[in-house]
Amino acid sequence: MSRSTHTMLQPPLEPRNGRELKVLAICRISTIHQDARSLEDQETMYRQWLIQHTSLPFQMEVIASQGSGEALDRKEYHRAIELVESDQFDLVISEDLGRICRRVHAHIFCEICEDSATRLIALNDHVDTALDDWRLGSFFAVMRHETSNRDTSRRIRRSLRNRFSQGGVVQTTIYGYIKPRGENTDDKLHKDPDAEPIYEEWFQRLENGESLQSIADWLNGQGIPVGPYVRVDQWSGPLVGRVTRNPILKGVRVRNRKISRRVNRTGRRQCIDAPPEERLERHCPHLAFIEPQRYDRIVQQLNDKNEMYRRGRAKGVDCRKNVPLRRTRFPGQMVDCGICGHKYVFGGHGQTDHLMCNGARGYHCWNGVSFDSVLAAMKISEAVFSELEALPDFDSAFLTMVQEESQKANGQRAEKLRSSTKEVERLDRELANLLKFIREGSSSNTLQEELVRIESEKSNLEYEIGCLKKSPVRELILPTAKELRELARSEFAGLAQDSYEFASLMRRLIPKLVVFPCQLCDGGQILLRAKFRLKLSGLLSDAHVEEVLATPLERVLTVDLFEPVQRAAFREEILRLKASLNPKTGKNHTEEEVSQLLGITRTAAQRSASMQRKMDRLGITDPYIPILEPPKDNKKLCRHKHKRYSFQPLESAGQI
Repeated sequence: MSRSTHTMLQPPLEPRNGRELKVLAICRISTIHQDARSLEDQETMYRQWLIQHTSLPFQMEVIASQGSGEALDRKEYHRAIELVESDQFDLVISEDLGRICRRVHAHIFCEICEDSATRLIALNDHVDTALDDWRLGSFFAVMRHETSNRDTSRRIRRSLRNRFSQGGVVQTTIYGYIKPRGENTDDKLHKDPDAEPIYEEWFQRLENGESLQSIADWLNGQGIPVGPYVRVDQWSGPLVGRVTRNPILKGVRVRNRKISRRVNRTGRRQCIDAPPEERLERHCPHLAFIEPQRYDRIVQQLNDKNEMYRRGRAKGVDCRKNVPLRRTRFPGQMVDCGICGHKYVFGGHGQTDHLMCNGARGYHCWNGVSFDSVLAAMKISEAVFSELEALPDFDSAFLTMVQEESQKANGQRAEKLRSSTKEVERLDRELANLLKFIREGSSSNTLQEELVRIESEKSNLEYEIGCLKKSPVRELILPTAKELRELARSEFAGLAQDSYEFASLMRRLIPKLVVFPCQLCDGGQILLRAKFRLKLSGLLSDAHVEEVLATPLERVLTVDLFEPVQRAAFREEILRLKASLNPKTGKNHTEEEVSQLLGITRTAAQRSASMQRKMDRLGITDPYIPILEPPKDNKKLCRHKHKRYSFQPLESAGQI
């Protein structure tokens, strides 16, 4: 449609600079199951609407995202607020307010736009902040979206409860059950005959007092598959426990054991225990592997046996109840063992603040050394901040190279856009010729196949052209080292090291921590060192700038996760003082004088000197040496001597 046929708005759109409109377009889809091309459709609709309603040239920046509109911690939502408050945009356009966010926060976003003198138009909600009655329309739109979501949720829940009571909603099954393809009712579900003796011995072992991990080892030794919907390929103690406690083994299906609840502060959903009236049960005797009375007795026996290990039961309250499993403090869930590659988990050696290799817990790794998470968080944070403070500015040669690469990329983009457009025109001509042949009566299989091929090729090219048009041609502006430091200070300001927000920020800078056991060259306790890649570009919000600076702003750091003993902590200072002259005697300081100056014992000074002599003999400059195999004479690290021990390293073991 040409610009001459546009319909002017009242009041008309007005640019701040008097020449060109700067438009912020917000596109969003909710789930990964929605077609990603819907984002392009929304952008196309906005462009067509602008062409129809203004004769002014416009420049549009698009924020496209996938996620729930209820989630208030989405980076795209905060990015939109940041851009509006920058006072650079004349218009924010969205299909409806729900594309921006849900609930009353959508109305608050409108008020933010009004405060910044930025006009907001939600097309389907008929909200225009340039009109006097926009608040009423915004309130009604928010209420309508909230009501629609609630009614849809209730309708789905009611339907699923009814289908479950009639034997439907069979989604996933555990080991021992066969679900025919395309069937989702329990009358079509049946037991695997080969699983009958397995479950019989399984529960017999539980009756005899065997642990869950020993049963897992037995199942793995027998080559028993873990089941069709399990993400791991081997049995483990927790997995055996989950299957054991599944009441379908006694012929009872259960639904609504858990329900989700919205956390209003973030908009995210939280899984909690459902109230008793929500729980549904359906008896299916043909699915029972274990007689119900026997099953209940064994499960109660198992629960009683493990009661003392349940968290938070000393005061009758579970400290992690209703807390998502992925929501943990730093450095939880991001530490890998350098020996076997398995994750480090909280609870090492019975201490809630210590982390230990999960492979060692299952007797698949000999590295049973744990470390204090509080001390580790402090030391790693200090290393990150020290690296930031020492960050130099980019030299002129690097800046020139980046600008040349940026210009080269922009030129390649323009050339690619021209060639792709010409290719689409060529395919259009071929399509026209094929359609002409088909209309004249030619309908061979070859023509049909060629038609499908050309349409597919054209669709791919059009998608590529759309992506190229969405990437604007602009000059790349790199931040200075001072700006990076200020950005880091603002990001970390007010965050406690044990907070979830601090952990989330650190994950942006440190994708993975790998710990390796080490020991002083003259013996002593085995300790842990962390090695990781520090990606300072994770502080940047511009994806293109972040990509360009990913390598220049990457550092490989090594941090000790322990407090060094005296002979190692004061080694360099002791050597310096022993080599210096005592002003009173005119001779080198003695070990007794050095120990008095440093406030340590003379024995510590002597042991430090002895350790330095051993370092000189070994030709090393670092007093700590890596431990790469199980120590033979260590009384604490002896898991490799247990009968259940089986070293099972991952392929990624030791990689940072």
